Amino acid sequence: MATVLVVDDTPDVASLMARFLERAGHDVAIAGDGLHGLRMARANPPDVILLDIMMPRMDGLEVLRHLKEDPELHLIPVILVTAKSDQQDVVAGLNAGAHDYVAKPFTREILVARVASAARVKQANDRLVEANRRLQEEIAERERVQRELAEARRLESIGHLAAGIAHELNTPAQYVGDNIRFLKDALSDVEGLLNRLQFLVQAAKQDGRSEGFVAKVEQAMRDADIAFLAAEVSKAIDQSLEGVEQVANIVRTMKEFAQPGGRPKQAVDLNRMILGTLTMVRNEWKYVAELATDFADDLPPVACLPADLSQAVLNLVVNAAEAIAKAVGDGARGKGTLTVRTRRDGDWVEVRVEDTGVGIPESIRDHIFDPFFTTKEVGQGLGQGLSHARSIVVERHGGSLAFETEVGRGTAFIIRLPIADSTKSAPVDDRELAAAHG
Repeated sequence: MATVLVVDDTPDVASLMARFLERAGHDVAIAGDGLHGLRMARANPPDVILLDIMMPRMDGLEVLRHLKEDPELHLIPVILVTAKSDQQDVVAGLNAGAHDYVAKPFTREILVARVASAARVKQANDRLVEANRRLQEEIAERERVQRELAEARRLESIGHLAAGIAHELNTPAQYVGDNIRFLKDALSDVEGLLNRLQFLVQAAKQDGRSEGFVAKVEQAMRDADIAFLAAEVSKAIDQSLEGVEQVANIVRTMKEFAQPGGRPKQAVDLNRMILGTLTMVRNEWKYVAELATDFADDLPPVACLPADLSQAVLNLVVNAAEAIAKAVGDGARGKGTLTVRTRRDGDWVEVRVEDTGVGIPESIRDHIFDPFFTTKEVGQGLGQGLSHARSIVVERHGGSLAFETEVGRGTAFIIRLPIADSTKSAPVDDRELAAAHG
């Protein structure tokens, strides 16, 4: 049964209500005035409060106001106890949040029935509060799992790309190493030439004559192949610097991509971010597709989560590469084309990832963004790429992700992001484009 707090400054009335309710199986506590009743309610919240309106020190309406303002007590049903002549006070009390009222004189049946009704309301409220608490816990748990799943997807992508990235790093590292070895050999030849020149100069000084000196110097220069060294050393240095820059770009992109979630949004040069992603994932598409880029020069910085947005673009590029691979087969008919475009459309930025792949069959178009939907063989993918990309674009950036497709001709995925800054981005330079195109 319920616990009931009776607040009434008339002892006989309070005792009568307590007897009626105790006989009905309720636990009853009595407070002799409004202030005492409020303190008792806060110390040990009851299920129902019977509250007299007319009391000294603090009347029932003021007690009711304090109860409804207290977040711990505002859901407790309050039944006003009043004389028949206090109709205005009853209306004021009901408007202030009272559950019901009992007019004096009252019968035992009416009092017990009103309290039982209020107790049922309290029980329903308690169930609702508990359900809401569990729901909040489930939401918090779901958000935690989603964060962990997003991080797992990021790590999975890094693991999946590791072999390709290692290959992309190996190519510039190879010619940097070859050039350094060449420079070492060239330096040895130059050192030999300098030693011979020094010897010849000393000999000429001692001899006092210059016959044959010039001829010997020229022969030494021919032996060292100075013309070849002058041309090739400069070229080797330029190639080495280019290779180091490529490695630095890949490492920088990987560092940005691997940043954990939870960071605030920041203004990003979208063109550069996309180029970095294309470079990082180059090993996924370079064997099946030629890359074409069409980047708008008037794009402003876009407020985004760089690592997350890079993940979304990466997922779309990998998806495009897989579609092209299905279309080109063994490559006898050549490669397909992967095209990435950016443009400004009013207060939005648009990114298009287009492929000349097999297209999306009409029967599955309504499901491609569903979590875990995949057309791959078991063990070849979880079907999270497009779903995750859409979640990043729509839920985390307030954008949209749509697609256009034609079976046998290819698909274009279109990301649209709101612009938060009108400052222009610097144009992408030729070296960055070259690094992405390979």
